[in-house]
Amino acid sequence: MTIALHHCLDAAEHAQRLEGWQQESSQIEAGVFSGEIVDISSQEIRLFRESANLGLFQQMHFPDSQWHLVTPIRWPGEDLYGADTVTVLPRCDQFWSVAPSNYDLLVVSINRCRHAWLGRDEHRLRRLDVPVVLLNQVREQWQLMTDYLRQRPRHELMTPALQESLVRQLDDSIEWLLGDCVLSNEPDTTNYRTRRYIVDRCQARVRECPDEPPSLMALCHQLRISRRTLQYSFQSEVGQSPVHYLRALRLNAVRRSLLHDPSQRLADAAASQGFFHQSYFCREYRRLFQELPSATRARARALDTDQKDAASEV
Repeated sequence: MTIALHHCLDAAEHAQRLEGWQQESSQIEAGVFSGEIVDISSQEIRLFRESANLGLFQQMHFPDSQWHLVTPIRWPGEDLYGADTVTVLPRCDQFWSVAPSNYDLLVVSINRCRHAWLGRDEHRLRRLDVPVVLLNQVREQWQLMTDYLRQRPRHELMTPALQESLVRQLDDSIEWLLGDCVLSNEPDTTNYRTRRYIVDRCQARVRECPDEPPSLMALCHQLRISRRTLQYSFQSEVGQSPVHYLRALRLNAVRRSLLHDPSQRLADAAASQGFFHQSYFCREYRRLFQELPSATRARARALDTDQKDAASEV
């Protein structure tokens, strides 16, 4: 059994802390990011709790050998994860979602050999019909379990008996939950799929041409949709206009580039994502991340130097 607690001040780092999940997170809301992950895992089951103070775009590929069940402690809005449901994530190469600010999610993973009935329509996002009283009881147990680990002094070792107790309680609660629920019959989701497709294709086009991102009119022309349809799709799916949202994704790409390679020139990093006006770029970067790109690069350089010094001492 392993227990990990992570507190991150950068969305990109936050995404990398969940071992086994291939994730990329982009901050789409202005402010200083703060995120936390509590992760409990054994060979058979896993529970992690993820929270953050700002809205995120999350692109992920999760382990294909497991079912992944999501229930929110707090998820403003009912668009993706309903408060009184358990959502089963689809089996797919890549899944993306937009997390609202101040979200707090519980995610349980179990081996696919258990509860094979969860495989029905497995390539779609599905929901479980669970008695509300039962769901609240199980969710409260998982919340208390993760709260205990968050508040426990980190220097204290976990005894084998305590680890065994945590795993047993988690396993029992999962069986209790899944023993009294069924996959729900989803309503018609044609409009949802259409809106999501539009946002997905726009994101893909920006990634394909990072140094020359297409205009909104070009996106409308390529997708054969009206400007109004484009605006409505983005507002419905990500809660922002396409201009603000797509620009935030590009700014995040610059940030990841600076963190990965702090030796590069700021102008080159910005130009790689289509930002050629330096004062505009710096202003928008600072508005989103509450720091100048030069500060991000300086912090990455300092960390790189510290790591090299530590390696040389070994």
